Amino acid sequence: MIEGVSNPMQAATPAVGGGGAASTEQARAAERTFAQTDAVELSPAARERLENSGQETIREDLVERVRAEIAAGTYLTDDKINAVVDRLLAKVIAAA
Repeated sequence: MIEGVSNPMQAATPAVGGGGAASTEQARAAERTFAQTDAVELSPAARERLENSGQETIREDLVERVRAEIAAGTYLTDDKINAVVDRLLAKVIAAA
């Protein structure tokens, strides 16, 4: 945890405002840091369940496409964000 930051994304999110070139470079550096450190690890039980599911374990074409979109900065779109918000709202409403 970063001292004084309860949300790790705050540490990499540039402040809104007239930060100029310095803040732009800080934002780019933060993006590179996150891109280089993101990882997913499956537990042995999860790997076994996935192997026994009969489904393809890794869709290489999808993984490569998503990696390319993340690297290009085009993965997160308004449409994707709106879809997630819609699903969350539907769950909240259904639970109420």
